[in-house]
Amino acid sequence: MTERATSRRAFLKTAGVAALGVGLAACRPIPPIDDVEPAMGPVTAAQVTDPESLKAFVLAAQAEIQKIATNLDEAAKLKQWVKTEGDWKSGSTFLIIFAQNGNVYAHGNDRAAEDRNLLDIEDERGTKVVEELLAAAAEGGGFVEYYDDGLKTAYAVPFRRRFVLVGGYSQDVSHVNIRIADLPTPAVTASEVADRETLITFVEEAARIYQEALRFEGGIPLVEIKNAFRVEGGDWKAGSIYLYVVSGGGVTLFHGTEPFREGNPTDMTRTDVNGVPFAEELIGGARREGRKFLRYHYDDPAIEGDEDTGSPKLGYAVSLQLGASEEKLVIGSGIYIGADEE
Repeated sequence: MTERATSRRAFLKTAGVAALGVGLAACRPIPPIDDVEPAMGPVTAAQVTDPESLKAFVLAAQAEIQKIATNLDEAAKLKQWVKTEGDWKSGSTFLIIFAQNGNVYAHGNDRAAEDRNLLDIEDERGTKVVEELLAAAAEGGGFVEYYDDGLKTAYAVPFRRRFVLVGGYSQDVSHVNIRIADLPTPAVTASEVADRETLITFVEEAARIYQEALRFEGGIPLVEIKNAFRVEGGDWKAGSIYLYVVSGGGVTLFHGTEPFREGNPTDMTRTDVNGVPFAEELIGGARREGRKFLRYHYDDPAIEGDEDTGSPKLGYAVSLQLGASEEKLVIGSGIYIGADEE
């Protein structure tokens, strides 16, 4: 299910992105809270068995993220970090990254949840669990009990200025609506991209909207813009015409057709059948020069038999500044062309 979350008029007045927050959730049911909570050292996902170890797990995750997420590239990798079996995911114990407004940024066990806002979700007794967890974190940290096939315990702690870490929270969220930003119609929609000039307009329009979302707070959450970019047959995606966003270091931040790529590094050394290093020339070129065109070969899903050779494609990408920092993003798209076309 989907719902339109933001009007065009609201977007035109101010487009922005709510501050990201982070929540980490261990799925294994945790017993009720005891009055005494003795201190523990670092705990891995596999060692979480009670509130004491749950709290230690969240604090250990907090310390690890503080250490590794020092720039955009590393922060983007958290989408895959929470999904990787090991210290921070073990069987039914996994991590969730929440935006501070209730949007799920990354989910260790359910990628589809990453498009949803859980602020209003209730447990079996009507408790708005995520809302209470965020409130507990705002008070400096604390436990929240909730009911989901029995009594469970979660723990929330503040993380940096805009982040919240949560452990022990898990519910089925498949029924929660996906919020889709009601964006202005671009001068050229995805279905109208037919040549070099329309490709330019399409990407530039998307870049403007994405840039405004990065620049301002209090407007449309970025996840809702991404959801709009992902709608098949909508203004921003039609068949082989889709958008992608890559960090300056080559980590995929958004992919219109293959969300599983998000949080993964792009292979910048990859070449096409003619030896063209298309990722480095297109993405790296846009990052260095501001804008970049590239003609290369890439597998066209609509054509049988071009898996090895690829089909001629024209790519266009532009770079975006990340706020006041020196970090850059690259947003782009492409169109398959005839063998004799530029």
